Amino acid sequence: MTGGRCRFAVGLLLVALAAPVAGQCTRVVFSAHPDYPPYHWAEGERLAGASVALAGRILDELGVRWEARFVGPWPRVLKSAEYGEIDLVVSLKPTPERQAFLEFTASPSFQNPMAVFAARDRPLKFQALEDLVGKRGGRSAGDRFGDEFDRYARQHLSLEDADNLDINFSKLLAGRIDYVVTGLYTGRAHLLRQGLAERIAPLARPLNEGTVHFAFSRRSPCLAMLAAVDARLVAAQRSGLAARLLEESLQQWPSGARKAGPP
Repeated sequence: MTGGRCRFAVGLLLVALAAPVAGQCTRVVFSAHPDYPPYHWAEGERLAGASVALAGRILDELGVRWEARFVGPWPRVLKSAEYGEIDLVVSLKPTPERQAFLEFTASPSFQNPMAVFAARDRPLKFQALEDLVGKRGGRSAGDRFGDEFDRYARQHLSLEDADNLDINFSKLLAGRIDYVVTGLYTGRAHLLRQGLAERIAPLARPLNEGTVHFAFSRRSPCLAMLAAVDARLVAAQRSGLAARLLEESLQQWPSGARKAGPP
């Protein structure tokens, strides 16, 4: 067999092997961080927020049945995707660690700038990452903020993990930490709900102008939908749909959160 015919035969074999896998995707089960409003949050054992609305709309357009499944704390969500127990994780940051078991969309689902929050009665200078050295910081367990900051934090910063953002803000007000790192929109949402916007505020300089993306589990039979979902995300950005859903969810979060059970 010539080299060209051999490559053609191998190609046919790969297509044949891939076809049954793609055909097994009859429903997309997705999940998200249970405490990351306005992008997504848990109301009891129900997921809500902009990410859920956007994913649901896209999958409806593609004619695919779907389920937004609450699976527990954020580290458990990631493990569920790693083991192939869920098909899709909505709106998270790509990192080398996550890319080992997740395939990310090229287009973002939403803009997600990262910010440093501090107590208004204890002003914190922040013009460069070096200004955080020697300070005590807080973050939610499992959160990532981009390769540059994550690498710098591992080498130079003191960051304590907490189960959720409300605990971090409580520690900040108690003086147990000096700052909290989280998404700008997420931090604002929690402060609005808790009535703490007058006591805690984001600093003027963002950590980065980040984005979040959808990601399919590499073990999911629905991975073949990646390109189609990516194309819908491009359209959602261009039409302004993603920005509208984010603003709507920011307004819905305080009322929805009051009815929520523990995540």
